[in-house]
Amino acid sequence: MIRALLLDLGDTLIDTQNDNKPFSGVQEALAELQQLPTADHTPLVLCLVSDFTMPEPRTEATIAAAFREYLEILDQTGLRPYFEPVDERITLSTHVGVGKPDAAVFKEALKRAGINAPLTEALFITEHAGHINACRKELHMKALQFGVDFQTWPAAPALVAQEIGAPGS
Repeated sequence: MIRALLLDLGDTLIDTQNDNKPFSGVQEALAELQQLPTADHTPLVLCLVSDFTMPEPRTEATIAAAFREYLEILDQTGLRPYFEPVDERITLSTHVGVGKPDAAVFKEALKRAGINAPLTEALFITEHAGHINACRKELHMKALQFGVDFQTWPAAPALVAQEIGAPGS
């Protein structure tokens, strides 16, 4: 049973080639996704998992600075409200010290969100084909590739509902 939806930000939810503007329909899709019940009728937990930056040296202060910079982007895009509380719903690779698709990043995201579950209970959405392949083949996670499995964000909620086995889907 899928309990968490893990989302990439850059080039998945926002267009990094167009001033980080959210892709058309992203906010409406996120609002719908927040309302999706899982197969056991509990709310689907939405989280961001990003390879935003890996500061050197990687210290508590540099990690905190990177996190603040990431939150500024979320504020500018208007997407932050979908991932509150941010300390639970946003995981940067710098929090773990390794990049995606390392399992440790996804495990940390579930831990931060308070979800005691294996990676098989998470669905990951990204545009990155290599991450999709690793999630599916090595980590045994469900994964959807933006731009391949669905082309526009208005199509995402119905597809995600089907993937997670939401009641009524």
